Formats: sequence, structure tokens, C-alpha cells
Amino acid sequence: MRSLTDDNRTLTAEERAALSIAATGLVTHEVAEVMRVRPDLVREWLASAVHKLGARSRLEAVLLADRQGLLDPRP
Repeated sequence: MRSLTDDNRTLTAEERAALSIAATGLVTHEVAEVMRVRPDLVREWLASAVHKLGARSRLEAVLLADRQGLLDPRP
């Protein structure tokens, strides 16, 4: 597991939002409904976040992002 240190590894606002919403337990199409975007965009953002965080899964990406303080605050 690695941390985000390089500029090219910085999560975008969309990636952070998708991870934050996914952290609540919603699946891709539900995250898309909340964000009011197409599910394929959510899949792209989550896959990119997984890659940037060096994670092997969405769950691991959520855990890493949470540990690094990268998730948006929960309401």
C-alpha cells in the first residue's frame, strides 16, 4: 500500500466524491444516482482512484483513502 505523494496520483474531486459515497455502502448505480451522473463515469472514477491509491479493490481504496483523510466529510 502506498500513499498519494506525486501530483499525478492526486485524486480528483469526482474520484474523492465517488469513494466517499461508495464508503457508505452504496453500489455503483446508486452512487451514480446520488452524483447525478452515468454509472460508467462512476466506474471510471472508482477504477482510477483504486489505481492511484495502489489498492487491489474498491474496499481497499476506501480504507486507504479514509486513513489518509481523503474522503469527503460525512453528513
